[in-house]
Amino acid sequence: MNKLQLLPQAEKLYCIENYTPDMIAEKLNISRRTVFNWKKKYKWENSNRIKDFSKQFTCEIYSFGTKLLKKINEDLDHNRILNKHSICALEEIIKIITKHEKEQTSVPIDFPNDKKYREKFTPDFIHQIQKDILSWDGTY
Repeated sequence: MNKLQLLPQAEKLYCIENYTPDMIAEKLNISRRTVFNWKKKYKWENSNRIKDFSKQFTCEIYSFGTKLLKKINEDLDHNRILNKHSICALEEIIKIITKHEKEQTSVPIDFPNDKKYREKFTPDFIHQIQKDILSWDGTY
């Protein structure tokens, strides 16, 4: 097989799957140099990397979840009727967060204020929300 036939697969691994050139070389059984040459020649660095967007989206989900939880808490504190849609949205956010925590790799997400998000959304805190507010035992 001509290694040039592996170019689309290598580009996908780099731009979408966020593989490093070393990982791509190993996976496709080609030299590192080839991968680095393709990366430079075809300007992979200039492409929008999907995983980078995914990290940004995850950060936005955490931020929105924090705001939504704060609003629900305020409604509870002021004896207001809870909005069913807000509770359903929070439940979906918790599912996303839980799924992310289970799938999280060794590469941390770069939140703007990383400590703030990690302090608020610890696995124990998420489980407590699931149990107390949503009466959910954590199983899908």
